Amino acid sequence: MKKIRIPAPVWTVGLFIALLAAPFAARSQYQQHIMVMTLMAAVLASSWNIIGGYTGYTSLGHAAFFGLGGYLVAWTNNRYGWHPFISSWFLALVVMVIALIMGWISLRTQGSAFVVVTIAVVFIFRLLALNLSDITNGAKGLTQPRPGWAGIPWSPEVIKIPFYYIMLALLSLTIFVSWRIRQSKFGMGLIAIREDEGKAESVGIDTMMYKVLAFGISAYFVAVAGGIYSYFFTFIDPSFVFGIFTSVTMVLMAILGGRGTLWGPILGAFIMAPLSDWIVGKFGGSQIHLAVFGGILLLVMLFMPQGILPTLIEFLNKRAKARNVSAGNPS
Repeated sequence: MKKIRIPAPVWTVGLFIALLAAPFAARSQYQQHIMVMTLMAAVLASSWNIIGGYTGYTSLGHAAFFGLGGYLVAWTNNRYGWHPFISSWFLALVVMVIALIMGWISLRTQGSAFVVVTIAVVFIFRLLALNLSDITNGAKGLTQPRPGWAGIPWSPEVIKIPFYYIMLALLSLTIFVSWRIRQSKFGMGLIAIREDEGKAESVGIDTMMYKVLAFGISAYFVAVAGGIYSYFFTFIDPSFVFGIFTSVTMVLMAILGGRGTLWGPILGAFIMAPLSDWIVGKFGGSQIHLAVFGGILLLVMLFMPQGILPTLIEFLNKRAKARNVSAGNPS
């Protein structure tokens, strides 16, 4: 039986241990809030990378799956009392089926046409959420009961810790699945589609099936994150979860860190999420953080078009090669 090698170097294990201990080092609710939102951002970026990075199809419609997952979790919690920490994983399968159907339709287009179609999907779901008021409560949004542990007297310093660990578990699973895809024949097929879809099809790759599966898998983890998000804030409304900026943020994080890589989107999320919260806290409800992100993205595209992580790796490889040459070992 073929052995599965450890998907990351030793420093990754150290990083994971540090993340396990992080909530207890940050005792304030504000710091724990930032950490939860950063992990969620990493899940979104890594999930989007499966279709946008590996396959090369830039989707701006993933906010639809984020919002749909959030609404399904909020509605079932209010109506049936399903706990979001459990229901999020199963209800995301419903979202995944919807994504597979939508992917089968939308992935027949390419390039800018595909981008426009995915944007239209977000607006369709937003209109549905606004008009199906009997289910979604319209523009007022849905409110969920506070977590059961929120009323415990000693809970102020630990109220967000359960959300942190459920989001860390989701991020770990997302990274593992992304890594397994990248190492598999399926992942090689996705990369072949990204490089040249016509040639990939000519050598026998079922490009439509590969693209649709990548789209569905990507949507699943986004939907789980949306469900946990709705419970984290105990409120969800169409204006944010079905907002185009939610989709754009996923793309920006992946591009910033390095789309198509395993760790690039994670790096981009760990940069953008805390920075966004700091800017909003510093300058209030202004949209200055959008200008800052636009400037950062412009600089990255000009000087590091592949993203931060690939550029850094390339620099280190060139430096190591230069040292070998100078030492008389050209290999």
